[in-house]
Amino acid sequence: MSEPSSERDGTLEAGAPAYSGGMNLALPAALAGLLLAALACAEAKAAPAANALQIEIDARQQDLLLVEGAKRKPLKLARITDLDGVVERRAVLADSGHNPGPGALRYLLIEVDSASRADRSQGHCGAGIETDLVWLALDAALQVRKHDAYRIASCLQSIKPGERVAAADGSLRVSLLRPGRDGEPDREVTVRYDAADPSQGLQVHDRLR
Repeated sequence: MSEPSSERDGTLEAGAPAYSGGMNLALPAALAGLLLAALACAEAKAAPAANALQIEIDARQQDLLLVEGAKRKPLKLARITDLDGVVERRAVLADSGHNPGPGALRYLLIEVDSASRADRSQGHCGAGIETDLVWLALDAALQVRKHDAYRIASCLQSIKPGERVAAADGSLRVSLLRPGRDGEPDREVTVRYDAADPSQGLQVHDRLR
């Protein structure tokens, strides 16, 4: 009479049943450790660092809020660009990051979508969107030292979008056409931002077509 089969060192003796009524899902210690490390890395990438600069839309959807750790600074968009309606979306396209040098500035390029009309009426451009590129130079206290803005898409203005090229480092080139009125020639406009030299801000090249 043969002895019942048993499991030894992760293998079954000859004659052991292929399924014994239970499942053993235990992972080897090394594999489990690698899995936990991968999950922790994914969580770290998904969640922003505690002191990372964040751009929020304020409760009234009229302005932006610069947040870094305990520092919170309002950004009055009306002082930078002529938006009229509520802010619908904002996106940070480039951030030069901290520079420890004395008097050094931090440069941001932000894209802001706002409603064309304050009342969001059903009239002309009632559901339209205005898109602005906003360049900021901030000091260590998040105070705006320099700023610039250029509208690259609009319902209210005659703007025909063209090519848009974005680089991995945050550099951007946007082409657009401003049709002439009353017999005036069209204008071809190119707006550039060079992340390698962010202090130059928005570089606008405008020429007659």
